[in-house]
Amino acid sequence: MEIRGKREALAESFGMAQAIATTRSTRPVLQNLLITATKDGVVVSATDMEIGLKWHISSEDCEVLKEGSVLLPAARMAQIARSLESEEISISEGETLCVVKGGRSKFDVVTENVEDFPAIPDPPAAAALEIDAAKFAEMTHKTIFASAKESTRYALNGVHLEVKDGVLEMVATDGRRMALIKEKVGKQAKMPAAIVPQKALGQVEKLKTAAEEKLSISISERQIFFKAAKGLVVSRLIEGHFPPYGDVIPKDNNKKAVLSRAGLLSAMRQAALMTSEESKSVLMSFDDGELTITGRAPDEGTSEVKADVKYEGDKIDIRFNPQFIIDCLTVTDSEDMTIEMKEPSTPALIKDQTGFLYVAMPIHIV
Repeated sequence: MEIRGKREALAESFGMAQAIATTRSTRPVLQNLLITATKDGVVVSATDMEIGLKWHISSEDCEVLKEGSVLLPAARMAQIARSLESEEISISEGETLCVVKGGRSKFDVVTENVEDFPAIPDPPAAAALEIDAAKFAEMTHKTIFASAKESTRYALNGVHLEVKDGVLEMVATDGRRMALIKEKVGKQAKMPAAIVPQKALGQVEKLKTAAEEKLSISISERQIFFKAAKGLVVSRLIEGHFPPYGDVIPKDNNKKAVLSRAGLLSAMRQAALMTSEESKSVLMSFDDGELTITGRAPDEGTSEVKADVKYEGDKIDIRFNPQFIIDCLTVTDSEDMTIEMKEPSTPALIKDQTGFLYVAMPIHIV
């Protein structure tokens, strides 16, 4: 196998592969990336047995001089491609070594047996739905942050996807907060509920390479496939039952605040400066025309920050983890945000102007 391509395109594909190739597996072959060169072009593949990637490099970015396949260490190849200053890189396979050249630099890289690399499945012939890739990336960005990181309730470690009556719903929760966004995809779209790992969705976000590009999503019994012009991400689904998230959304909150998103974000960040790991909370006091946010760090001091608000309802003092509020404010660019509340001990509902919903559980201090 021999190819010659643009350094930038190869570095991008090797970086994608490195993000998936695992360094902690008992199977060393999973630390590698597979380069396959055919008359149709170059494909870079990687897998950790949970998530698989096939990344296509266009003929404009990479020329196939000799067809074939080679298995190389993903991290090493990504480092080499990033470090070279030349515009082009050539990769040629020998019997036991692969020669990588760029400018005046040359690397001899030990290859592995291509036949040991696990096959990455292709998607079903019929896609369950097709969606604008940029819109799906936005939906992912607005939900994935709320999923749990290492919960023993495995279903919370991913993002729940489901199509209901032609509307794609994406929702994530860690049990203390929940983010939900919806997008119309057409009555013809049919997809059962699925829980997708965070790592897989992080790679899907990178598939968007051009404006108005479409993303095809298909699903089998245990896997989900995301296909765009540049490549394919396939992932095992997380097993388990996602909680009935519709029941979590407050329906009878009777206090409403409308605030500038940028103003609230700035005020929350300032107030949070006077909190500590032991007392990771701020008190939000809503009254007619004014919001006061106070923080307290034991033995260090306090903070008090005020912001303008359009407020309807009786005065309320409600306490939150400031990072939970900051997180939801940073994933949207809406000019204004709406916060609906009922009691200091019941969930608050936060909305932007695009349909994004965020439920945050308050902190109760006895």
